Amino acid sequence: MSHPKQVLFGACGLLFVMAVIRSAIADELYAPPPFDEARSRTLQWVAGREIADMQVRDQIAAVWSDNDPDRSARLLFKKVIHTFCLGDVETKKFVDACRLVDAPLVPPSVKPLSAKMTNEHYAANINLFYARYLAQRKMYDEALDIFNRLDAKQVVDPATCLYFRAVCQHQLLFRKEGLATIKQLLENTEDVPMRYSSVATLMQYDLEGLRSKSLGEIARKMQDSERRLDLGRGGQRVQKVQVEIIANLDEIIKKIEQQQGGGSGNGSGQNNRNQSSSPANESRIKGNTAPGNVDPKKFRNKNGWGSLPPKAQARAKNIMDRNFPAHYRQAVEQYFKKLAKRRANAGK
Repeated sequence: MSHPKQVLFGACGLLFVMAVIRSAIADELYAPPPFDEARSRTLQWVAGREIADMQVRDQIAAVWSDNDPDRSARLLFKKVIHTFCLGDVETKKFVDACRLVDAPLVPPSVKPLSAKMTNEHYAANINLFYARYLAQRKMYDEALDIFNRLDAKQVVDPATCLYFRAVCQHQLLFRKEGLATIKQLLENTEDVPMRYSSVATLMQYDLEGLRSKSLGEIARKMQDSERRLDLGRGGQRVQKVQVEIIANLDEIIKKIEQQQGGGSGNGSGQNNRNQSSSPANESRIKGNTAPGNVDPKKFRNKNGWGSLPPKAQARAKNIMDRNFPAHYRQAVEQYFKKLAKRRANAGK
């Protein structure tokens, strides 16, 4: 028979363990704050602004009225940003400059607002607004720099924070990080819109199936290289990606050649009329005077596909025609044609 003290201590131990578990679950849970809490935090920021204009104060009060039945995190975030714009002229100018239609190549800078970032509520939500804007502009590197410093628990819409962070990681092929963020979004986040969860599930399947140096990864790197060039980014990172693309294609072709005992290779390349007749020329970019152009000295792969003699080029094309799926062959051809076109335009 158990002693009463043992039973008591056992029950206390169980309660303690349950409390620890609940605390751990709460630490992992990402949930938007209640409406009243979000309103209170925002109005505290307004109070610190000491706004004297009664018309502005009335507009802010109207934003936070209880008449709107929609209490979603998306609406909370919209109300918070709108209030920041009403309460601060510089913030309004910044938000207005973050437009997606006819957006300038260079995004607006958040630095003019740095002095206001001492307020955690303001800083977290303005940074989320800016990072989301950059992600929507396909400026994934810049957006991810902000997301990596942003605590999703500090914003009023954690689902949007985690979703767009996952989008950036997915686009940049950060497999491990992307899968971790998607797991947080799908399993530990409240108030996740259906469109977020649907796209996140697709990104999850895509990252899980992504294999290093595969045709799928090469195609994605090509898309990323084109994206960077479209944004006027022709620096070392783009050059590195382009060299990797050439090297990975070379490696795949060599493996296929080895599997086929060197391949027969008729050198004619007549089986695919739509394929480019000069992949060597199209795999290099000359000049460095315009955005998106690469110095050939840095870009050239001396032992790679780009330097193969004509007969070897035709043989490589033959191997691609026979062994690569059609959509990958087309992607490779289109990629190098675009690079060649950029080189031609830069030389004019």
